[in-house]
Amino acid sequence: MKHIIIDCDPGIDDALALLLAAGSPSLRVLAVTTVAGNRPVATTAVNGRKIMDLAGQRQVPVYAGAALPLGYAEARCNLVHGEDGLGGVDVGAASPVQDGHAANRLIELLLEHPPHTIELVATAPLTNLALAESLSPGILRRARRLLIMGGALRFPGNITPAAEFNFYADPIAAGMVLAAGANTVLFPLDVTSSAIMTPAWIDSFHQLGSACGRAAAGMLQAYAELDPLLHDACPVAHLLDETLFTGEPCRVEVDWRPGPTAGHALAWFGEQVGAAHPPNVLAMTAVRNDALLALVRGAIATLP
Repeated sequence: MKHIIIDCDPGIDDALALLLAAGSPSLRVLAVTTVAGNRPVATTAVNGRKIMDLAGQRQVPVYAGAALPLGYAEARCNLVHGEDGLGGVDVGAASPVQDGHAANRLIELLLEHPPHTIELVATAPLTNLALAESLSPGILRRARRLLIMGGALRFPGNITPAAEFNFYADPIAAGMVLAAGANTVLFPLDVTSSAIMTPAWIDSFHQLGSACGRAAAGMLQAYAELDPLLHDACPVAHLLDETLFTGEPCRVEVDWRPGPTAGHALAWFGEQVGAAHPPNVLAMTAVRNDALLALVRGAIATLP
């Protein structure tokens, strides 16, 4: 069994990643930590709690983290997921969010467990991870892997021509985390742009006859009109079946400077990688989409 922490900003595709993890017996979710991103952190924390409660995972603690990105006076949120972050779908009430800051809890969990035994999944701006690294230098290297959804390498950005949303929302944090020396697997838009939801697949969740199935169908129908891609399910799916994905090592650095290129992920591939630009991530570049969709639906089908 793999022990995991999910740092997220629910958000509909984050919610689907949480449901995928909750429905997978080979994963034990130690905690869910949340950050400002798709919506402000007060909303993302409650949404994370709602989704875990819906999935029958009330024992999994949820912690709120950073309300602001590093170096910015306001959070860079968007409305792709609706005002409430879940497409206006009623997924039920939330039990209380835990006391304590997400960054502190990340440090505690990584220190409490033996080195290289926790898989740390990040599907949001990387502020919490950067704060943890700042407070406890080297802490991210204690994770077995960082599995990060973020960046656009050979692919255009989705929030600006240069940048994917998570890296744009906190480019300083993204740069810090990629420079931390952790064993990092990156899921940029280059691969998530091929993780495509189909209308028939979304409709199939109605057939499950469960609360999670109905919630997934409602959320995904609202989301697919604007962005029919399973961005945040990809790193969790990789934990379950690495053969779904193809990747290559590369060097990625993030432009943190304010301006039109903020959040741009500059990548060195192939012969460009070497002593001057040693690889710091394994970047996923392709996915077997039909198998991914089947994996996600199969896991959610086991939930209440």
